[in-house]
Amino acid sequence: MLCLLGPPALAGEGGSRPLELRPKALALLTRLALTAEPQERAALAELLFADAANPRGSLRWHLSYLRTRMPGVFQVDRGRISARIPTDVDAFRSGVQQILDGTHPDGAQTLALYRGDLCAGLRVAASSDFHNWLYVEEDELRRLFRRAALTFARAALAAGTAALAIPSLERLTTVDPYFEDAHVLLIEATEAGGEPVRARHAYERYQRIVRSELRAEPRQELAVRYEPERTVGRGLPLDELVPLRDITIHVVDWPGSEPAILGLHGSGGHAYWFTTWGETLAPEVRVVAVDLRGHGFSDKPPSGYTVDDHVEDILQLIAALALPRPIVLGHSLGGSIATFVAAAAGDQIGGLVLLDAVVGDPAFVEGASVILDVAGPTLDQRFASFDEYHALWAGVVDDSEWKHWLDRSDRMELAPLPDGTYRRRALRQALAAEWASVAQKDSLEALSRVSAPVLVVHADAPWADDVPYLDQSTVEAQLAAARDSRLYVAHGQNHALVLRAPSPGLVTAVRTFART
Repeated sequence: MLCLLGPPALAGEGGSRPLELRPKALALLTRLALTAEPQERAALAELLFADAANPRGSLRWHLSYLRTRMPGVFQVDRGRISARIPTDVDAFRSGVQQILDGTHPDGAQTLALYRGDLCAGLRVAASSDFHNWLYVEEDELRRLFRRAALTFARAALAAGTAALAIPSLERLTTVDPYFEDAHVLLIEATEAGGEPVRARHAYERYQRIVRSELRAEPRQELAVRYEPERTVGRGLPLDELVPLRDITIHVVDWPGSEPAILGLHGSGGHAYWFTTWGETLAPEVRVVAVDLRGHGFSDKPPSGYTVDDHVEDILQLIAALALPRPIVLGHSLGGSIATFVAAAAGDQIGGLVLLDAVVGDPAFVEGASVILDVAGPTLDQRFASFDEYHALWAGVVDDSEWKHWLDRSDRMELAPLPDGTYRRRALRQALAAEWASVAQKDSLEALSRVSAPVLVVHADAPWADDVPYLDQSTVEAQLAAARDSRLYVAHGQNHALVLRAPSPGLVTAVRTFART
């Protein structure tokens, strides 16, 4: 069996041994082993060897190199190449589905296959398309591991076999150290397994991460057991993967009073961009923020990034979470999606907040798409460390509390890669497809069909090209299109700050709108 979860290895009856290959050969093997369809030679050459003087020649050499080390694995037919070898990835995916269905006889065995992230340690110079493919594969496997490990651990705790869940929970807190539920379940499992010292060590690591890196406090029920002398502060929001009909969507939930505000981010964004909103509005108002498909911790399918796809996801999410008439708030491009959600949902929503939203005539939408040139390249960029990425934002506002929330948001946004670098979680191709779809839609017509009250928020400070993102005529067009509209001008704030660092006046206006 080819083992690609964690450091690459080959496993057989005699055990496993490290798979020591040239980086390009390992990348080629991984692509062929994890892709069901035979791959065209020309496409593989461009994918992995575009930087070579002779890409096809380099492909031939690496294929020959692999054949001498793994004979009988590769097939070539009319210029197409495939590999037939069982992998731990296939076994893991199959076993995870059984865990989630409740039919797996030995879930611990399946979870043990996840020794680490896909191709851990792989450092290879290849095309951005290959790195995006590898990232999407890794992202999906990590998401499956998260869901399966939690499902198995909760079942084990209920059955009195908590010790079986400890190894996978320890692994999950290593590959996903900011996922609070994994830490909490690990502490509970070690307690239930009669290992108080191990439980104490698990708590100490958990509280250290939460306080020093995420700038919050541990969950109250754990803090009072392990630190009874310490005052309990505000904890982290709830973090959940929600299965829909075709995909899994990630949400962040700051509990509070209903109706909830349902936040849809803009270009290349993610749910934790709404951290300031959640921290300032909850618990007076519940805030639920969404990672749209192709972004954050949500699924990243190869296609399906039209406005209609996003609208269907959000309608299913509202039903899955049983949100009673939520207030849908969309920022920038998310405002366009929110508008179409509100038009489709009818009286299922209680209001719409357009936060400097991309809702306007074709000329405005075309001009607004300049954000593609700003956000797009950073989605393919690699960062050597968290600090390198965080420095892009850290100087925007000089406010310690806001900086704490920004720090948390940025940590959640970055995904670790096999070579030790980081990338933003959104896909550039998803962003481009979203903008192309929005450009083909009539968002003002959709706004005219929204029956719920609409709050139009305009950030009047310069953003790109030293002008506000929305011009005055677009703001007036939004107000005129909506049946029941009102305006709030965020004086002195620009397009980015109204989302990530909204002024107290803006927060108050949205709170009042949500409660009336």
